[in-house]
Amino acid sequence: MDVGEAILRRRSVRRFDRSRGVPRELVMRVLDAARFAPSSCNLQTWDFVVVEDAALKQRLSEQTKSVLVAPVNVFVVYDRELAKEGLANVQSASAAIMTMLLKATSLGLASLWVNAIGDHDRVRELLGVPAEYDVLALVCLGYAADAEPPPAPERRPLDEVTHVDRFVSGGQLPRSPDPDAWTLEQIGTYLKRKLQSGTRFNKADPRFVAGVIEAVKTALPGAGEDGTPVLDVLPGTGVFTEALAKAWPRARLAVLESTAENHFFANRRSGNHVAFVPWPAEARAAILARCAPPGAKVQIARESGGLVVMPRILPYPELAEPPFHAATCLFRLEALPSAWRPRLLADVFAQLARGAPFALAFTSRRSWHGPAYALRRRLGRDSVEVAPTPDPNVIGPYEALAPGVVRDLVRAAGFAIRGESALFPLPDVERLRPRVLAAKGAARVLGRVFLVLAAALRPFESLLRPFARIRVLHLVRP
Repeated sequence: MDVGEAILRRRSVRRFDRSRGVPRELVMRVLDAARFAPSSCNLQTWDFVVVEDAALKQRLSEQTKSVLVAPVNVFVVYDRELAKEGLANVQSASAAIMTMLLKATSLGLASLWVNAIGDHDRVRELLGVPAEYDVLALVCLGYAADAEPPPAPERRPLDEVTHVDRFVSGGQLPRSPDPDAWTLEQIGTYLKRKLQSGTRFNKADPRFVAGVIEAVKTALPGAGEDGTPVLDVLPGTGVFTEALAKAWPRARLAVLESTAENHFFANRRSGNHVAFVPWPAEARAAILARCAPPGAKVQIARESGGLVVMPRILPYPELAEPPFHAATCLFRLEALPSAWRPRLLADVFAQLARGAPFALAFTSRRSWHGPAYALRRRLGRDSVEVAPTPDPNVIGPYEALAPGVVRDLVRAAGFAIRGESALFPLPDVERLRPRVLAAKGAARVLGRVFLVLAAALRPFESLLRPFARIRVLHLVRP
C-alpha cells in the first residue's frame, strides 16, 4: 500500500477485535517506521512504551479507559527538556505518532490516537518514565472488529483551507464561547462538522439526564404517552431527544433544527422515528437541499464505534407539520445569539396547539455555574468545544442566562408560566473530584477549595434551590 492510499484509508478505530493478538514483529515494524519521522535537529526526542501486562493495563485504565479497548497500547513520551523552543519536542513526537498510524494502516492494522490520558504524572509514574519526560499520547493498535472501514468523513473544501501568500479570513469560525460572536449559520456549520465525523456523543451523565427528564415529565403531564405529536426544539447532539424517545415510546417525536445533519444525527440515535421541522422557515428549501430527493436510497455506513457516519448526501427526512401538543427546548436558548432568542420562542409558540405545554430548560447564571466555568478556565478547558454546558447536549457557543431575563422572553412570546423546577443546587462532587486531582498548581488548589465548599454545603442543599444550576420552566400556550 502506498502512502497516498494509507492516508485515505486510515481511520480512528474504536472497536477492536480483542481476541486477536498482534504479532510482535508487526508492532516493531510500526515503531521502526516512527523512528524515521522528522524531529527537531534530529534529536529524536521520543520514546515508546509498549504496555502488555494485564495488571498494569488495569491500573492505567483508572486514568484512560482506552487501554482496555485494544490488544496493543503504545504510550508515546517525549523529553520536555530538549528542543523546547516552539514546542519542537511535541511537534517531533506528534510526527512520530502520525508515521505510526500510517504504517499501521499499510500493514492492515487498525489504530486510535488518544490524547485524553488522565493524570499525566500518574501515568508517567505507572510507566516508570523519568521526571524530565512527559507522556504525550496513547496509540492503540490491533485489528478492527468491523470487516470494512467506514467511509471518510466529509472534509472542509481544499479552497477553503488553502491560502496563498496571505491568510484570507472569511470561512473561519469564531473562537469565542459567547453566542453573540456567532451567526446562526456559523453555529449550524460548527455542529455539522462535529457530527459529520460520526463522533460519539454518548458520555451524558445518567444522573443529570434522568433529573432533567423527570422535570420535563412534570412540566408536560401526560404528553407523549398517547401517541400525540411532541416537538423537541434544537436538539443539538440529540442526547435528550434519545432520552425522550425512551421515556415516551409512543410519542410522535419531531425536532425543529437549523440543519438536516442535526436532524439526521438526533433521528438515528433516537430509533429512526423522529420527524423534522426545518428552522427558520425561510431557510427550509436551503436546508432540504442537502438531502437526496424523496424516496431515493442513501447508503448508510457505521463507524468503528457502532454509530452511523454522516453520509455526504442525506436521506430525505420525514417532515412534520404543526400543530404540536407539547414541546421541549433543553439547554438550547443559551446557545443562540441573543437576537434569535425571541424569534425562536415566537416560532415555537406558533407551532403549538392552544393549551399545549412547553418545557424550557436552561442553565441559570445565578448559580455555581460561573465559578465552575472559572475553574475550568484555570484547568485550561476554556475553548469553544469544551464550553461548560450541561454535558453533552451542546458543543459550541454557550452562556448561562439570568432567570428573570428568560421569564421576560417567554412572556413576551405569549407563554404563560405555570411553575418551575430547580435542579442541582450543588455540583456533583464525586464527578468533579478526578478532574481536580488531575490538575496541577493553582488550579488544583482552587479545585480542592471548590470541592470542600460543595461538600460543606450539602446539608443545606434544599435551601439553595433558588441558586440551582438548572431551571426548567413549566410553560403553556394560552
